[in-house]
Amino acid sequence: MTSAIKQDKWVKTFLREQLSEYLRTIGYITSEEKKDLLEWVKDGNSVYDNPFLMSDDNGYPMDYIEACRATADMAEAMMKPDFVRVPSDSRVMDSPDGEPF
Repeated sequence: MTSAIKQDKWVKTFLREQLSEYLRTIGYITSEEKKDLLEWVKDGNSVYDNPFLMSDDNGYPMDYIEACRATADMAEAMMKPDFVRVPSDSRVMDSPDGEPF
C-alpha cells in the first residue's frame, strides 16, 4: 500500500472518529443537519470547519453546525421587514440626525 493511500485511509478514519465524538457531545441536532454534516465529513472535511469560513468571537473557526445555524439565523433576520439595508454604492453613512459618523 502506498503512503498516499495509507494517509488517505488514516484521514478518513480520523474524520469518522471525530464525527462520532462530535455527535455524542453536540446535544440536539436535526435530521437535516445530521444529513448535511455527514455529507460534509464524507467529502473530507472536519466537523470543526465550515464552508463559510465563519469564525466565532475569539477568531476560531465555527464548527459546521454552529456556522450553518448562524447563516440560517442571518438569513431569517434579513427577511424581517425592519432589517436595514444599506445601498452598496453609499460611501459615507449619516447618523439619524444627518451628521456624518
